[in-house]
Amino acid sequence: MKRLLVYSFPPSLADGFVRHGQLALGFLLFLLVARSPRTHAQSLDQATLAKRHYESGVALFEAGNKEQALVEFQLAHELSPKKENLFMIAQCQYHLGLLKEARANYQEFLASRSGDELADIARLRIEAINRRPGVIVINTVPDQVQVRIEGEGQVFVGDAPNEFRVLRGRYRVKVSKANFVGQERDISIDVAENKPLFFKLDPIPARLEIRTSPSSAVLYVRGNRAQNPYAQNVEPGTYEIYAEAPYHLPRHERVSLEPGQKLKLDFPLVYIQRSGRPELIGFWTGIAAVGGAMGVMTRLAPNEPANLSLVGAGALAGGIGGGVMAAALVPSYIRDNQALFRIGAGWVGAVEGLSLGLALRESLTGALVGGTTGLGLGSMAGWWLDRHAPNYGRVTMIQSAAFLGAAGGIMAVPALGFCLRCGDTGEVDIARVGWGMFAGLNVGLVTGTGLAYLPDQRVYGPSWQRIMLIDLATVAGGFVGALIQACGGHGGNKSGCGNLEVGPNLARYTLAGSLIGLAAGWILTMNYDKRNDTPSEEKSTGTILMPGPVPVQTSEGRWEMLPGLVSQGTF
Repeated sequence: MKRLLVYSFPPSLADGFVRHGQLALGFLLFLLVARSPRTHAQSLDQATLAKRHYESGVALFEAGNKEQALVEFQLAHELSPKKENLFMIAQCQYHLGLLKEARANYQEFLASRSGDELADIARLRIEAINRRPGVIVINTVPDQVQVRIEGEGQVFVGDAPNEFRVLRGRYRVKVSKANFVGQERDISIDVAENKPLFFKLDPIPARLEIRTSPSSAVLYVRGNRAQNPYAQNVEPGTYEIYAEAPYHLPRHERVSLEPGQKLKLDFPLVYIQRSGRPELIGFWTGIAAVGGAMGVMTRLAPNEPANLSLVGAGALAGGIGGGVMAAALVPSYIRDNQALFRIGAGWVGAVEGLSLGLALRESLTGALVGGTTGLGLGSMAGWWLDRHAPNYGRVTMIQSAAFLGAAGGIMAVPALGFCLRCGDTGEVDIARVGWGMFAGLNVGLVTGTGLAYLPDQRVYGPSWQRIMLIDLATVAGGFVGALIQACGGHGGNKSGCGNLEVGPNLARYTLAGSLIGLAAGWILTMNYDKRNDTPSEEKSTGTILMPGPVPVQTSEGRWEMLPGLVSQGTF
């Protein structure tokens, strides 16, 4: 059995509830009435404004003003986003050529609508856009360059500068031209995109190598001083080459190099033989000075000390007179080897006559007369035979052999046991000195002449520089031999070296050292005259040991020169 409970309120309380409910309901209605018209009016205004923009866009689109229509549709879409606005925005972009943006908007439109007429139009537009090619614009330096474009299963070929229409995708562009270094580049291109490309092709370098003769010539390539020998990779083109050297005619030549070409160019200069006039004038000036000094000395008393002032005045007078006469008589041009040949003939004849004068007359007067006679005869022989003179280096060798022979002949006298200071007076036996000088001079003259004329005359050499090095080695060897004899226990003493008095032992050691030095100098300079124009990456080291004096400090603190081995160079 169900029971129904009923509660009742007092009349006064019930009236209060009714009054309060009425007040609350009235306040709520006031809020609704006050707020709802404002919000509705605002929404109504945006929709109306968006509609107006849309309608304006349609009118502009139909009138052909696609750019302004696009602006109107975009404003409508911002105020009230709708798919119809998005479709019309894509339509405007399509007609304006903004194909990537149009395709994106068409695809967004199809994301929510796929079954009506507008969706079909959007699909057709997307397909058409995807078929629109991009354009690869290729410019090159130089022109007439071959182009090959590979990608997306297609190959395009042609010449540049040019434009190539390709579908969107990734492509590899290769450009090439004969005699130029080719290039390639990977690119990506989208629909209807213009992709400008620029290629600058460098020519394939050429190789230019130049060697001059003589190797010491100054070389210029395209007006710039260049290293000699010259070996560099260069750009193809025309090159002006100029070289000059002392006593040679300068040479100018123009060569053209093609890309990749390697040109080895021998660049010999025509030799202009140097004039020996200055040497001849100097020789006769010196000979006249010596003759003037000896003429003064012959007028002095036998036992009277030489007056240096008078001797100097005689040398000065003779030198001036000889120089003036030589400047007037020596030809303006004479080849240097002929001039040296005449000089050699003159002094060799003078020494021949001087040595005979000393040997026969045993006086300065005899030496002066003999020397003057020999000088005249030798000078005439040199003038008569100078057309047969060998090259400069071989003429130097003849005179070097004669000089060393004369010095060796003097040292051979005591070395063979003949005394130079005989008797109680200790005076030098001038006759023996004269005969030794005469014999040694002629032995050296014959030897030097044979060495100069017997080898093949078509081969140049030896150079005068090599001959001088050999002479220095010979003199150094003789000096070391003398030091060994004087300081090595043969004539020396415990406290130091003995006196360098000319005697049999000293003469023998000196001659032996000279022969060793001569042989060493000849062997060590065998490659001196060989050309070596190849530049070296590393510095050569000089480790050749040669005899020479070595400074040594004794226990007493004094420095003495002792024989030893020395070397010089880059270490």
